Amino acid sequence: GAAYLMGGLRAEFYDTTFKRTSVANGNGGAVTIASDFDKMNVTDRSAAEFTRCTFEDFEADFYGQAAFSSISQLRLFDSHIAADPGMVLEAGTIFDFGTASDCQSGCGSGMYGTCEPIDSCFSCDIGECSSCPIGTYRSDSGAVSEDQCLPCPIGTFSGAEGAAQCSTCPIGSFVTLLANDAEDGLGTNLGGEACIACPAGRESIKEGSVLCHSCTAGTSSSEGQPCISCSTGTYAQASGSAQCYGCSSGKHAATAGSVGCVTCDAGTFSTDGASSCTSCTAGTESSGGASSCAACGEGWVSNAERSLCSPCDPGTEADGDECVECEPGEFNPEAGQSCRACEVGTTSSDSRSLSCSPCPYSYTTTREGSSECDGCIEGYYRDPTVADET
Repeated sequence: GAAYLMGGLRAEFYDTTFKRTSVANGNGGAVTIASDFDKMNVTDRSAAEFTRCTFEDFEADFYGQAAFSSISQLRLFDSHIAADPGMVLEAGTIFDFGTASDCQSGCGSGMYGTCEPIDSCFSCDIGECSSCPIGTYRSDSGAVSEDQCLPCPIGTFSGAEGAAQCSTCPIGSFVTLLANDAEDGLGTNLGGEACIACPAGRESIKEGSVLCHSCTAGTSSSEGQPCISCSTGTYAQASGSAQCYGCSSGKHAATAGSVGCVTCDAGTFSTDGASSCTSCTAGTESSGGASSCAACGEGWVSNAERSLCSPCDPGTEADGDECVECEPGEFNPEAGQSCRACEVGTTSSDSRSLSCSPCPYSYTTTREGSSECDGCIEGYYRDPTVADET
């Protein structure tokens, strides 16, 4: 053998090729390490460490064709144990008794070596390293296979190959696989490959989320943002809404977080996006769900609720939003019409008159709209000593 260590001896070997080594009637074709049975403390044991070393063409008659370790510590880092051309390494190439060899690649964190298992050890292609796949990580060095790249824990991801650690997905996002449909907001528990903003209508309110929850009815969200209540005048009827919708004319939403709009009562109206309904003014009316109020017709007035216009009675006329009596000298025989002045020669002495009365024989009026006969017709004169016949 090339290296023989006993009695607590320790040695380190770097960049060395052990070739054509053999042991007749013994153990360990290239390396033999042994410790006394009473030296059970690790610090008292023999130890050998090989870094970037190659073992070729070795043979032993008994145990450990390449290396034999008895109650000792054999360490191989980024080292290669070569089989003979056309042959494969057989069981017993590395023989451990009482302890297990420590064999690692020379790859750093986020990487793994090109290695093959040999007994309790590994033979690695020196300097050959591959990156851990997306969605996995490796914080320690020395990995000998891709299996030692661990899937990212729940709520974390690695979006590139060769990750030494996984990143936590921030608030407003969720962990998912690249192949997943991001629109549903459903991610993955392990092996996260990407951290994606929650789609509109969904939210995540803590770091490390693996799914986005739908906004409740009455709320909405834009991409990557928390759900917020719809403002007054708007609504979101269903859960998972990407936006709040304005109430249409004739309706309103008085409170924030509304799930629907309320129809305006008769006598009121609203325009698009209203938070309240506006009362109709005097002389106008509206039915329920109106976008505007309609003016009452001439001679008509609205009721107190402004829900209905009706005509003024005969003998009255509309003045704003009330019916007023026709004054003396005026008349109105029909509902919903205006008061008119009595013609010359006729009078109405009372208010609320439906018609005008003609003056007595030989009497007349001097103007329209008279409440009494105050003149004589042509050819007659007024005798002050005679009472008027009115």
